[in-house]
Amino acid sequence: MESFASLVAAALVAAVAALLLKNWKPEYGMLTSIAAAAIFMGWTVLQMIPILTSVTNLASQAGIRSSHIRILLRCLGICCLSEIGTSLCRESGQQAAATQIELAGKVLILASCMPVYEELLKLVLSLME
Repeated sequence: MESFASLVAAALVAAVAALLLKNWKPEYGMLTSIAAAAIFMGWTVLQMIPILTSVTNLASQAGIRSSHIRILLRCLGICCLSEIGTSLCRESGQQAAATQIELAGKVLILASCMPVYEELLKLVLSLME
């Protein structure tokens, strides 16, 4: 909890710095936002490692295939990257690019999940026979 409070404080400092720099040199404000986003994403990934380890262990105990867990984690990564990219584009005033990143993320998630959909469809068809 203390590290999260530190993260929030750092985010506020980065936001103020980006706003101040945006008035002076807009490109520096954007670079500050990108650097802060990268640092916060790194912190988030570090916090997720124990959670991912637990999920993997629980899935193996439950007999869930590791390929399904990989698909789930890939989708989670796509969501996170899409959100960061969308936020940065919106902050820089590029609404059209932000919308395209959202759409691309959704398509990539759908494409990543296709093996699970196919398996589910095969299971339904075998139950109908």
